[in-house]
Amino acid sequence: MKSIRQRLQWLGHAPSRSAFLVSILLVMGGCATGNIKPESVDDIQQTSLEPGVKHYQDGRIGFVLRETAVMDAVAHHDFERAVKSFKDEDYELAIELFDRVIEVSPAVSAPYIDLAMAYRKIDRPELAEDQLKKALDLIPGHPVASQEYGLLLRSTGRFSEAKEVYEQSLKEFPEYLPVRRNLGILCDLYLNDPECALEQYQQYSKYRPEDEQAELWVAELRLRLGR
Repeated sequence: MKSIRQRLQWLGHAPSRSAFLVSILLVMGGCATGNIKPESVDDIQQTSLEPGVKHYQDGRIGFVLRETAVMDAVAHHDFERAVKSFKDEDYELAIELFDRVIEVSPAVSAPYIDLAMAYRKIDRPELAEDQLKKALDLIPGHPVASQEYGLLLRSTGRFSEAKEVYEQSLKEFPEYLPVRRNLGILCDLYLNDPECALEQYQQYSKYRPEDEQAELWVAELRLRLGR
């Protein structure tokens, strides 16, 4: 078995959806495990064994989620090719490769999430939703799966469902700021719930004081609420 860690990073302002592609770091066990190596040994050694916030040496901040599942060298190579194809906007090839990875590694959540993103790019939201549900079955509240699912639900007018997805994710991963920011936006612009929006923006701004847009949103909501 190989311990699989998904690195989910954000920098400063909330990144675009394409930046949410989930990368996989493989940490080998004590047995013979092939030639796959993690991207950065330092990243692995400094990471808690439980999901949580990771502060990298170069100032980046993100999550590392630890899963134990089987992924061989061929599947990992296909996953890397799929991610590259997605970034190159070759979504059909990316979908084919992500499907191939899922077939041999069905217990790993990352390929489902990235496959869902590819389906959204070709305007197949119903297929994207299926993949996100599978990822959330594997890791309830998965922050990136929840982020994507909330955006998908919001885009189809299912605002209450989107709120439930975001809130469930924040119960499991309260430090994952993109979900908190998007919950604030959902409450502010789609649910007409300024109290909810203010709470989320304030929590977000506490850890992202450099996000001037969020600070403006907080000030506007305080004015609207007479605070």
